[in-house]
Amino acid sequence: MVLVYLIICVLFSIFTYGFIDLNLHLSSAPFFLAFQAPLRTLVYSYRPITALIFLVFLLLFFALYIWFLYQGEKKLSKKNLLILIVFISLLFIFSFPAFSYDIFNYITTAKVAFFHHENPWLVMPIELTGDPYLAFTRAANKVALYGPVWILTTAIPHFLGNGNIWQTIITFKGLNTLLYLFVSFLVYKMTKSVKNVLVFALNPLVLIEVLVSSHNDILMMACILLGIHAWFAKGIGKKIMGILALFGSVFVKGASVVLLPLLFIKHLTKEQFLELTYVLLAIVFFVAAPLREELYPWYGVWLVTIAACFDIKKHTLLLWGTIVLSFALELRHLPYMYMGYYEGIGPLLRTLFTVLPMLGFGVYVLYRKLLKNK
Repeated sequence: MVLVYLIICVLFSIFTYGFIDLNLHLSSAPFFLAFQAPLRTLVYSYRPITALIFLVFLLLFFALYIWFLYQGEKKLSKKNLLILIVFISLLFIFSFPAFSYDIFNYITTAKVAFFHHENPWLVMPIELTGDPYLAFTRAANKVALYGPVWILTTAIPHFLGNGNIWQTIITFKGLNTLLYLFVSFLVYKMTKSVKNVLVFALNPLVLIEVLVSSHNDILMMACILLGIHAWFAKGIGKKIMGILALFGSVFVKGASVVLLPLLFIKHLTKEQFLELTYVLLAIVFFVAAPLREELYPWYGVWLVTIAACFDIKKHTLLLWGTIVLSFALELRHLPYMYMGYYEGIGPLLRTLFTVLPMLGFGVYVLYRKLLKNK
């Protein structure tokens, strides 16, 4: 099963190269062009088939994910789990960030700050007339949407990228991969459970949105988990580290500001702190995010990460609800893949793809409870 899983990961990585923007030229090497041309034709000319292929990949990933959750703890030692996670990480570093343009926004914003030496919170990328990166950057008409911790962090991949777009993409993805491994480590430190690590590390939404598409939500969650872990450790130094990490998460993405009041509630256990963190992030996710724009799939990383730190036996229902939500959120990619545009019937379809699986899960839970009461 592990071999099957790795083969599917390889095939999925290959599939991502069909989504390279038509204005983005990564290489002129004949081998690369021959490899990428049929994939690009598939994605841009045969959209219904592309959407179907993506759906098949999703079903396979989630089916194997569930298998790992049931069998992985028995079949995988800590060492083998580490090898599997590292191998997947290295593999997905070289996938293309196929399902979102956010990484190009990160790259261009970093260029505004560290190449053009402009204030990214005042200067929009589109104002830098003639910059070649604008050809494949979306939302270039916005100033930086993230805090100084994120902007400063992007200096690392920006300078390592050395002005080469493909090298810069890889270094940004490498940064996310290190954060993914760090969060996996923190989940283990907090739970001492291989199964809990599997809940986070092999969740298909995490793999796609963190390792493939490289969204910066993983840095926010790394800061949150580090903050919670340190806050409940012994010693004033650890407490200070916990406070700084939680404040640091706010200066990555502002969503985590809702967690800061928890630091002032006395006698909270770590479990209660985690439960309240899940609830507060869920409120931001389901209420604030749609009011601002819409439910983006990568916001699901917030809930998956916290759910992975729970006592699985005690929070089984919440865990499975989070897994179903992960699947439902990934389905939101399908309308654009099928149609090639976000408008029209797209918003309705994305809503249905999110609501129906969750509604189905709710009906199933209700049915099981009714059977128990008979």
